[in-house]
Amino acid sequence: MKSVGSARAACVLVQAGYRPGDLPPDGYLAWHEWADVQRKAGIKQAECGQCGNWKTPQELSGRTITTAAKARCGQAVTIAQPLCHDCERHAQRRGL
Repeated sequence: MKSVGSARAACVLVQAGYRPGDLPPDGYLAWHEWADVQRKAGIKQAECGQCGNWKTPQELSGRTITTAAKARCGQAVTIAQPLCHDCERHAQRRGL
């Protein structure tokens, strides 16, 4: 609170109500309100295989990138990582 003369003033910020599964909003404070609702609902993030950003399931497309790799013991393994909607749109524009 800030004192203005002998009176006190307060600033109240009202955010929209968010539900689990909603897409993230723009804006710093709104995003944190949204993220808190997603966390309380137990929604976990996954890393996009293209850009490396962490996204919630509603921000990920159904498409995955597969990569061949080797485990420590030398066994060949296949790693599948999801693509976010932004990276999928970018890949479609490039014709991939």
